[in-house]
Amino acid sequence: MRKHLLVLAILLIIACGVPDAVGGTSASTTASPPNTSTTVDPDQSVDSDGDEPIVEPGPVGSIPVPRPPIVGSIDAEVSITGADLRIMESYPIQVTVQVTGDKPTPCHEVFWTVEDDGEVIDIVMISQIAGDQTCAQVIEPFVIAVPLGSWADERREVFLNGELVGSFES
Repeated sequence: MRKHLLVLAILLIIACGVPDAVGGTSASTTASPPNTSTTVDPDQSVDSDGDEPIVEPGPVGSIPVPRPPIVGSIDAEVSITGADLRIMESYPIQVTVQVTGDKPTPCHEVFWTVEDDGEVIDIVMISQIAGDQTCAQVIEPFVIAVPLGSWADERREVFLNGELVGSFES
């Protein structure tokens, strides 16, 4: 008698359905995967959600537009843990500085300015937060590549927040 009740209970559970891979229930245990394909018209334009379009690189020997601080925000320092001068093997050479560090909170954004006096490229990097924003007080790491542009027949020393990162000669 108990065996019959156990078999009946198992059959009732199976008949009610078992969860499938998507989270619903299915009468059978062999659920087919959901259809996730999307058909896109190749001639239809794509919305970039307000992102700025990719712009052409500047002329050789000029620094691309930096990411300057926003007026009215609260400035804070960033803790730089590493900086690596990267020179792409092309002609003219392309130079970036890969910066790793920590910002005071996850809500802070990193900004930089770049000045070139003909011998030295000086990068000043800070973080900012909106004056009315509250945020968890947790240090957050970051990695940023600062583009320094294309260079031909030039030599520069590169400084980040007053510290020598390296130099390049094209």
